[in-house]
Amino acid sequence: MAGLYCVYFIDGGTMVSRTVDSRRCLTYLMNENAEEALTDALQAQVVSPEWPTALYLQVYLQAACLFKLGMETDAQQAFKDGTTLEAKKTNRR
Repeated sequence: MAGLYCVYFIDGGTMVSRTVDSRRCLTYLMNENAEEALTDALQAQVVSPEWPTALYLQVYLQAACLFKLGMETDAQQAFKDGTTLEAKKTNRR
């Protein structure tokens, strides 16, 4: 049901939101809609590339989507990218 409200919110053109895209991505993943989930994960990253937390979280969501789609090599690379980004963020503190 939450995914349905996200669709109305996003498709209604109210605003662009990395948070809504991320949450809808997760909802799609939980409901076995990996293609739609991947689209939202990529969109959330495009909407706010300067948000470092979103960047590595979106890469992890992308990895989960790719794995669900049977694209294991791409999923493993995305996971490695996310791990690298997260380590860089941690080292900056």
